[in-house]
Amino acid sequence: MSAYVVRTFLLCLSLFMSLCVPALAEPVMLDLSNPPFMYGGEGKVMGVYPALLGEAFKKMGIPLEMEAVPWKRAIAAIDEGKAGVGGIYKNDERLKKYDYSDKLFDEVIQVYARKGAEFAFTDVASLTGKKIGVLRGWSYGDDFDAAAKAGKITIDEAEGDGQNFAKLAAGRIDAVLAVRESGDINMASPETAKAVVALATPLSSSPSFLAFNKSANKSEILAKFNAALAQMKADGSFDTLVKSILSAK
Repeated sequence: MSAYVVRTFLLCLSLFMSLCVPALAEPVMLDLSNPPFMYGGEGKVMGVYPALLGEAFKKMGIPLEMEAVPWKRAIAAIDEGKAGVGGIYKNDERLKKYDYSDKLFDEVIQVYARKGAEFAFTDVASLTGKKIGVLRGWSYGDDFDAAAKAGKITIDEAEGDGQNFAKLAAGRIDAVLAVRESGDINMASPETAKAVVALATPLSSSPSFLAFNKSANKSEILAKFNAALAQMKADGSFDTLVKSILSAK
């Protein structure tokens, strides 16, 4: 057998093997307890972000493996370059470490107080000296994070918003920070609605993103994701998908 025939055979064999091996799924982690945007249980991943990510990656033709985990674990995974994270915010520290997609969604962070103990809220300084219920591992923006680190604000961490609203209703904390749609879910409870009120001014309106550690070199994946996201927004499937999920909550 000539060297040419051998090389041709090996080339064809290599091509055949590459076609037979399925593409590895892209691992992306999401928060376990941030309904209606992302949450899970019993191995399921649910919410707005899993739906949007799933549809976008389907359009990209790239397998996606999503997992709902405690937020602290998701941050550890992206820091180690083991997985991407969906629904993550930007801040100065993260921009140094992560590559981000185009905006996935705008999350409004609402401030909730106990009825009869409301206070005037305009900005982070309004929370000085107060005990605030937050989600463990979350960033609520550079100003809030800096105030908490400096001890101007006492943070009380929980794994889910439901725990924070229960503590607020019981008078154990002064306020809760929660994504508005998640707050609406908790405020739908008659007991919570009797004890808790949303303050007029939100803390912030924060865009969320898909992100990967810079060391993971996922710029090509992010470019394809951005194109798929733009297509979904242009053809209306983005809004249809979001409304169908939020209306069911």
